[in-house]
Amino acid sequence: MNSFASAFPDERSSSMNLSLSNLFEPIADELAETISLYRETVLRTAERNYLHTLISGGVPYLPEEFRIATADRIAEHLLESDGKWIRSALVLLTANACGFNGLPARQVAAAVEMIHMATLVHDDIIDEAPMRRGVEAVHWHWGNSIAVLLGDFLFSKAFKLLLASGSLPSQSLLTQATGQMCLGEIKELVISDQGLISEKDYMEMIENKTASLMAAASASGAHLGGLDSRLAECMHAYGHAVGIAFQITDDVLDFTAPTSILGKEQGWDMRNGKTTLPLIHLLHNDGVAARGILESSQPFEEKAARLLSLMNEMGSIDYAYDAASRYGAIAKNNLAEVEKVAGSSHSIHSLNNLVDFILIRER
Repeated sequence: MNSFASAFPDERSSSMNLSLSNLFEPIADELAETISLYRETVLRTAERNYLHTLISGGVPYLPEEFRIATADRIAEHLLESDGKWIRSALVLLTANACGFNGLPARQVAAAVEMIHMATLVHDDIIDEAPMRRGVEAVHWHWGNSIAVLLGDFLFSKAFKLLLASGSLPSQSLLTQATGQMCLGEIKELVISDQGLISEKDYMEMIENKTASLMAAASASGAHLGGLDSRLAECMHAYGHAVGIAFQITDDVLDFTAPTSILGKEQGWDMRNGKTTLPLIHLLHNDGVAARGILESSQPFEEKAARLLSLMNEMGSIDYAYDAASRYGAIAKNNLAEVEKVAGSSHSIHSLNNLVDFILIRER
């Protein structure tokens, strides 16, 4: 995993040498085992039926002839993309900070990533996106029908792992977060047809779509680590704030990062009718000029470049950075409450530095 340059041009963060590999160092072994658990759960098994059991004699994994090769190939394809596994890491780092690194933590961490993958597969269908993290989107190669079913399959495997973990708080948190993510996507589709949206609508939308899962992941780690309800709520607030900061940064990168880095076309969100925080700020402060660009007959790439120039001129990028930074501060304040009880550790430091990484990342 490579180090990342600043998403924002003035590079206000001093932590320019951060990388996911060094942030995840305290849980490197657990994360590797979590990825192996993903492979074991999705690639090496399918849903057994009575006939399989009779013919195979009860072996732990389905013989090759009973597996669906296409499903195996797609599951492997998802691992080929440049996924960050940040949500899984939130579970593992939080649990590790409390001295817990057992199998249930890895099961919950793998389930979190599967839920995330499933939503991405479905989102790409909705957005008609040809690429995801630098590789071909599932629906683009295998078609919408298979992509929908593969997403559903990932959900089923995720919840099976959650049941196996035995963690009732994790089951509750992640079930609720999955519902929130679906509602956030529905709201985005509805309001995208209504013209200019408010910042309040935007914040509610990204809270559901992104922050809910990160909050549930962090709180799950806290419960697995045996923290009391107050401190588990602090970790929930930490993950929520991290998720908001992550999505705002992601929305800025849609305008500022080149296609070669972003893994998708620059301005892709805007092209698909998504109104993000920098654009909301610009439309509220110089709507005439912004709409003139949006409604022009220029090639899309030129529109995106002109909008970015206007955003810099009107302070829209700075406005988004300041908003993301405020949530970063909220995340760190809540983490500090946990550190008072759990004590300082490499995992706590990684959770703290993860906030800086999110604010300076390039993609």
